[in-house]
Amino acid sequence: MIEISLYLLLGTYAVLVVIFLIFAIINLYHLIAFGFISFESFFMTFIFIAGIILILFITYKLGIEIDWSKTVTF
Repeated sequence: MIEISLYLLLGTYAVLVVIFLIFAIINLYHLIAFGFISFESFFMTFIFIAGIILILFITYKLGIEIDWSKTVTF
């Protein structure tokens, strides 16, 4: 039998979130530095940031309820 700790899944998720945030920061930099300063670009940047915050908040609320010390057995 194989046992995997849920901490391993949490760590993998954290690494993926950090990678996503790095790409999001690069994306925001390019939107601000090279984008046209207009209402549309500001609105889309706001929607992008709001979506990231919403996704992180939802995953935090769902993840806080999990007992990460348990293991999954295959």
